[in-house]
Order: sequence, then C-alpha cells, then structure tokens
Amino acid sequence: NFGGTTRYLATGFSIGTKGYIGTGANAGTHYSDFWEYDPALNTWTQKTNFPGAARWHAIGMSIGSKGYIGCGAMASSTFYTDFYEYDPGNNSWTQKTSYPGSGRYSPSYFSIGSKGYVGLGYDGTANYQDFWEYDPSGNAWTAKTSFPGSARRNAFNLTIGSLGYVGSGYSTADLNDFWSYDPIL
Repeated sequence: NFGGTTRYLATGFSIGTKGYIGTGANAGTHYSDFWEYDPALNTWTQKTNFPGAARWHAIGMSIGSKGYIGCGAMASSTFYTDFYEYDPGNNSWTQKTSYPGSGRYSPSYFSIGSKGYVGLGYDGTANYQDFWEYDPSGNAWTAKTSFPGSARRNAFNLTIGSLGYVGSGYSTADLNDFWSYDPIL
C-alpha cells in the first residue's frame, strides 16, 4: 500500500527505476508530503516534502534525471503558478521560474526529450487552450501554438517516443477527442 495518508488528485512522475508521488487531498485536507516507490524492494520511503503550498490537481513530470511539480489549486479558490524541481540524488527541491500562464488546476503536461510541456486546465472560471514549453537548461518558458481542440481540463496526457498526446477531458461537456503534439513541427 501507498506509504502516505489516503488521498486523491495527487501527482507524480518516474525517474530511472523509481516512482514519486506527492500532493493531493482527502476530506478537505491538502497535502505536501512526497514519497518514493522502489518496485524492486516493493517499498515506500518518505522524502523531503514538496516546498510549495499543499495542493491538488498539480502537474508532475520528469525531464532527464529531475522531477517537476507545479500549478494546481487549494480547494477551488487559490490557483498556483509556482514550479519546483526535485533532485532525487540529494533529495532536495529548488524553486524554478513560475509557469507563465494563469494559475490553474488540472492542466495537461508531458515531457519530450529534454523539455517539458504544460497547457490547458481550469482557473475556476474558464478552461484554457494555451500551451507552453519548459526548458530546464535555461530555466525558461516559451509560448507554443495553442491547443487546437476545445479548451479543457482533466484531460489525459502521455508521451510515446518523440510525440506528446492529449485526449478526452472536460470543457462544457465530457470530451473523447485525441490529439498528438510534435515539438519539431
């Protein structure tokens, strides 16, 4: 079983042979604890807590040997843009340049090669279509072409090879479309 308190809407990423889970909520309590899962030993180990405010619906992705958590919300009234890098080698967090879009929860996110991509999501009043690239080597965000489908939140996202994918989610109704993103084009 998971080593932390029961929760939902947590986020996570994998680096090498380990998985990492943190944030989330349960019964009105939001969390900032952070856990590492080692499948070879089938064990959970608590790591240094996520340094930002406790939250749910955050992004979590890995780029190379580092992990990243940002955005998300506290309940449905406080929306974050802060962004942090996790280094598993020394179990430490470093605050990075904040996400340049508006604060939001349930954005879509994935990484391709040495870059991360974040967009879409909801800020309590509107769903978004904007899309941004994060380059950890320069700690910089660059606006990319907006998502061509309907603005949405709660979409699924994944990477296969050199393409990112976003699908389904919620706009003014449930959606079932599926899109690919090629950073080269």
